[in-house]
Amino acid sequence: MVNKKSQLSKSLQLFNLEQIDRDIFSWTGKNVGYKRIFGGQVMAQTLIAAYKTVDNEHFAHSFHSYFLRPGDLEKPITFTVDRIRDGKSFTTRTVKAIQDGEAIFNSSISFQKREKGLEHQIEMPDVPEPETLKSEIEIRKEILKELKMDEKDMPMFIRQREIEMRPVEKQNYFKPERMPPYKNTWIRTEEKLPKDQIIQQAFLLYISDMGLLGAANNTVGVSFLTKNLQNASLDHAMWFHRKLNLDGWFLYTIESPITRNSRGFSIGSIFSRDGDLIASCTQEGLIRLWDN
Repeated sequence: MVNKKSQLSKSLQLFNLEQIDRDIFSWTGKNVGYKRIFGGQVMAQTLIAAYKTVDNEHFAHSFHSYFLRPGDLEKPITFTVDRIRDGKSFTTRTVKAIQDGEAIFNSSISFQKREKGLEHQIEMPDVPEPETLKSEIEIRKEILKELKMDEKDMPMFIRQREIEMRPVEKQNYFKPERMPPYKNTWIRTEEKLPKDQIIQQAFLLYISDMGLLGAANNTVGVSFLTKNLQNASLDHAMWFHRKLNLDGWFLYTIESPITRNSRGFSIGSIFSRDGDLIASCTQEGLIRLWDN
């Protein structure tokens, strides 16, 4: 069982939507994020809402979405599901997330029955094992120590998350430099997730929003701490390739093919530790550097 006081438990509570009508759901609990609702929260919640209208034989394989407006941290969210199609093999849903009568997020989700077929996948990158690497929190604490900054003055910078992250490529966010257009990070949950595939998919979608835009930032030598930088996710897509089991370490490898016109584009591949490609994702985000 998950510890009720753990960060993971708090994150899983986000998936407990209230049903208002047949295809209308709401979230009235505490939102997560900084200044605006974290995109991963809304993505996961729209997937949960869609699942509540789909039969048990179909599982999400494709998720496409757009971030339309910043979500207000202090207000509830309403989710409306449109039953686009119910097929024998494939089922499609469109979900809107709404605050104050306006859509803040829109997604289209395709579900499929499991079936056998021809198989192929790329190989997992050859990177150091997670046991040989320092955690993201350890690295950040070392950076603060080098800069002679007090940890108490940077609580968000070193806050504990529901996952442990061990980056392969290190970066000083206070002194960003242009880096190669890729990043690799080992990830594991702080405690075991429920085996329910709906919860596993929603959680992977939730954390997939962590790092995609950062990879695009790296290529142009900025970070989320850069003065006058405006960062925001514009769209996000994800494909689930296999039945998930997120216990233990998995590798999130991201590459950013291009950054231009104030937008950065990134592609993510998520591998199990034994090398199975379990999911893929893409994201385009705003990277706008304002004049002083």
